Amino acid sequence: MNFLKLENCDLYYQETGKGDTVVLVHGMGSDHTAWGGLIPLLQTNYRVLAVDLRGHGYSCKTPGPYSLDLFATDLLMLLESLDIGKAHFLGHSLGGAVLLKLALHHPEKMYSLTFISSFARLDSPLEKKLNTLLKILSEQGYEAFFDACLPLTYTLEFLEENQESFSLIKATTSQMVSLTSLTNTLQTCLQIDLKDDLSEIDVPSLIIAGCEDTFTPPHHGIFIRNNLKKGKMVTMEGVGHNLLVEQPGKTYSLLQDFLKESRFKTD
Repeated sequence: MNFLKLENCDLYYQETGKGDTVVLVHGMGSDHTAWGGLIPLLQTNYRVLAVDLRGHGYSCKTPGPYSLDLFATDLLMLLESLDIGKAHFLGHSLGGAVLLKLALHHPEKMYSLTFISSFARLDSPLEKKLNTLLKILSEQGYEAFFDACLPLTYTLEFLEENQESFSLIKATTSQMVSLTSLTNTLQTCLQIDLKDDLSEIDVPSLIIAGCEDTFTPPHHGIFIRNNLKKGKMVTMEGVGHNLLVEQPGKTYSLLQDFLKESRFKTD
């Protein structure tokens, strides 16, 4: 297992493949395994790093508070420790907001940015959903929280087809999760407001949204696309928030040409 030893945190990352580096950053309450369907496709042409953010997966569960700046600084330290001068970055949901923060301060590290089901600011529906999840976690515990997340992040059809898998995932993650770290992460999500910063980011960017996403609907991606200097957007039919899990092959097909084109443009 690969860990970066920081001053007060061991940060886990999975590394595979060869070529230009692609860094994968998961969302709130998730970990590197969210990219399990995409990694085998990416690693045929790229060196792939899938990170567990602080407080998630195998990484350290340090006391809060957490912030986008803290998550982004951890990523920067990982890049420097592995002597990665420049990379492609893919962020899912909260992971996309972390990458926006990193891009504000270190665009020189980036060939490209891909935002999957991401958001740069809260609207009333998203704020309400996050506060509801925070309340469930506090009052009912992790398993109730996990169950509440499923209909927000997957289509009904996918949930029905994968009931056994989700039961196993819940059993596994409940043994690893830190309620304090998850609470700190939810509180970080509730503080996200990057709407005034997007226009400063000058990195080739792809925004991917699922048409059935009820957690961060496509209008969040449209807002990011409309405010970035070099943003373009595609939507995927029949998938929800965790579209990278529901349809990794289709997600990869959208990424392929973009990654190649952005690498050429930034050489």
